Amino acid sequence: MSLQWTVDCGPWTFYDNMDKQKLFFKHPEGIVEGIYLNAGKNSNLVIIVNGHNGFYNYGMFPYIQEKLFSGGISSYSFNFSHGGVKGDSDYFEDLQGYEQNCMRLETADVVSIFNEQNNLIENHSKIILFAHSLGGVPALHAAKNLIDDNKKIDGIILVSTVKTLNFWPSEMLKEWSSAGVLYRKNNRTKQDLPQGFELLQEVMASEREWNVERVIRALDLPILIVVGSADESVSPEHGRSLYEWIKETNRNSTFRIIEGASHTYNTKHPFEGTSPQLEELIEITTTWIKDL
Repeated sequence: MSLQWTVDCGPWTFYDNMDKQKLFFKHPEGIVEGIYLNAGKNSNLVIIVNGHNGFYNYGMFPYIQEKLFSGGISSYSFNFSHGGVKGDSDYFEDLQGYEQNCMRLETADVVSIFNEQNNLIENHSKIILFAHSLGGVPALHAAKNLIDDNKKIDGIILVSTVKTLNFWPSEMLKEWSSAGVLYRKNNRTKQDLPQGFELLQEVMASEREWNVERVIRALDLPILIVVGSADESVSPEHGRSLYEWIKETNRNSTFRIIEGASHTYNTKHPFEGTSPQLEELIEITTTWIKDL
């Protein structure tokens, strides 16, 4: 049986399970909760930023963490403070928090992992953000904020990431603007999930305040962009655009296409096993990290 003691170190706590720990990070607007797999002091650390409706227990993410660990790479995968899912659940029980969720809060969540008084960042040699889907938007903006604040970050991996926050159909935006809240059916849980007003405001102001092109051009650090050729949710053209924006000015940028890969790299939630496409994603990722 694993150890069941709890350590409280001011703004953060963790539950120890040998090399696997549950870490909490508090900031003024919420609490980030996630799973930390420690491959050893001075190993590289990957911080996994999931996408819209994602969480640390979603589908492929625990498997990715285990594979990184087996390759000597540490990782931390977390639930957004306002993502609606708490702890090890996969159900959106906090709908009030979910309605408040937005890019501002998700960016603050990522930044909080670097800002709290703890040894997580200091214990590792290189720090890499790994963002999936919509998670690329807060990851990129957090990276810019962190660099401006002289925080350590060594690279970003963008997996099936959107090139703009304003990807919503016009009719959906009209409905959202009229009601102030947009309810969208989650096919897995059968819940009507409320998209709130602040996220709508961010979508409408995406070219000014949440401009993906502007922020990725401003980052002078290695960036790996990976897309699936059969992505049904985010067209591979999003990734192509991200790469086109930086390939001339950022010589440390890399673009890879995984043939036949869906948005979740041919895996499901609940996780039913790996796929050749997911294994290729992990191989590309681990090789790139080790070459940093």
